[in-house]
Amino acid sequence: MQWRRLLARLPRWAVAAAAGFVLMGCVVAAAGAGAGGGIYLTQRGVESVVPVAVDRAATATRQAFDQLKIRQTKSQIEQGEQGEERQVEGTAGDREISVTMKVETGSSTRVQVVAKKSAVTWDKDFARTLLDHIVANSR
Repeated sequence: MQWRRLLARLPRWAVAAAAGFVLMGCVVAAAGAGAGGGIYLTQRGVESVVPVAVDRAATATRQAFDQLKIRQTKSQIEQGEQGEERQVEGTAGDREISVTMKVETGSSTRVQVVAKKSAVTWDKDFARTLLDHIVANSR
């Protein structure tokens, strides 16, 4: 209730300016991520839509694994209802890494990254770092 009173007392231009700054921050964050729609946190990791085909995203993932010294342990390709889906797994220290790439459109791929530290903890910072490398390598 107190927020409503506060907003009612503010001039409309101040509320509009504040909303504009918040929206501008979201746009800058998405642009800074270098991905088509930005990088989103999920419950266990991060995901983004990368503006390249699945093959290119898979190549970028292998390059990112090399750059971050992740040892690949598994690679799998499946044909799903929406098209090709790839999964690459690996280890980096005490983390189990999983990257899933699914066709979003003909020229874009949804990339999901999870870095699991234990049965109940995830390293979202490392997952984001890996996704940043995948996005950069896909250019």
